[in-house]
Amino acid sequence: MDINARQIGYLEFNYLDQSEVYQYNVDQLSRVKACAPLMAKLGNEVAAWEQTQQAFDAAYRKVTTAAQTKSLKTIDDERGSLYSGLAGTINNATKSPIAAHAQAATELQEPIKRYDVKVGGEYQQQTMRTEQLCQDLLANFASQLTTLGLTEWVQALQAKNLEFQEAMRARTDDQAGYVKSELSLLKQQMIAAFNIVRKLANVIFIYEGDGVYATTIDQMNAEVRHYKLIISHKGGPSSAGSGSNSNGANGSNGQNGSNEGGETPTPDPGTGGDDGGQQGGGQQGGETPVNPGGGETPGGGGGSNPEGDDEN
Repeated sequence: MDINARQIGYLEFNYLDQSEVYQYNVDQLSRVKACAPLMAKLGNEVAAWEQTQQAFDAAYRKVTTAAQTKSLKTIDDERGSLYSGLAGTINNATKSPIAAHAQAATELQEPIKRYDVKVGGEYQQQTMRTEQLCQDLLANFASQLTTLGLTEWVQALQAKNLEFQEAMRARTDDQAGYVKSELSLLKQQMIAAFNIVRKLANVIFIYEGDGVYATTIDQMNAEVRHYKLIISHKGGPSSAGSGSNSNGANGSNGQNGSNEGGETPTPDPGTGGDDGGQQGGGQQGGETPVNPGGGETPGGGGGSNPEGDDEN
């Protein structure tokens, strides 16, 4: 048993909207399915998780189908044109004879490739990734945009994407409001199915060690860190556990105090685990438990928001 094995980190889904929850689950599912040793042990649980994703997507398509009007299609085409032009301009600038322009364009290609916006693809994914791309470019690549004179272009794309979101939301409210409760329920089921896989996988890592699972753990925790950044930008917690070594009080489910790399955790109490524990719930990434309680082990207060999965 490797009590210091790394873990798949915890994420507070209640800070994310439906499209972000869905995309996170899709991305994490692909990583789990690519790990043959994990699939050999959790194939049934992963299949059940995938079914919840498919059910959520089918319900969401009811909304988008009802929302597809000529005006919405026009906005989507304008948004697609702005994105394609931006990506094409950046790509062409990598060949610029002006060294500063070529360098800036090369650096801007990284977020373009990371978010991989699919023009004309599924509305939900395209909208979310376009927004995240624009936020990332304006926040972290401002100098490169200035060098190439692309700041206003990115701002125009962000504004058009917001216009599309608002048009979709208005149409959804008018024509497909009845689907909202169904979507909320299916989202909760998708989160629950994911957490089953996450918790069982973390147990496997403890008993078998994380050796053959190291790449999968690293990839999944990279997604956890990415979405924690999104949560922090929305005003949510920025220091929730991200899934490193786990030896706190039921550390795989603690919500606060991750110390990546296995260092000793600081005395930062969690906010509850699976079955309660308002203060306590374990430390992600520590070797010595601090303020134990909560989690699956009895102790601590009565958690009013288990695992933060009570969505908006």
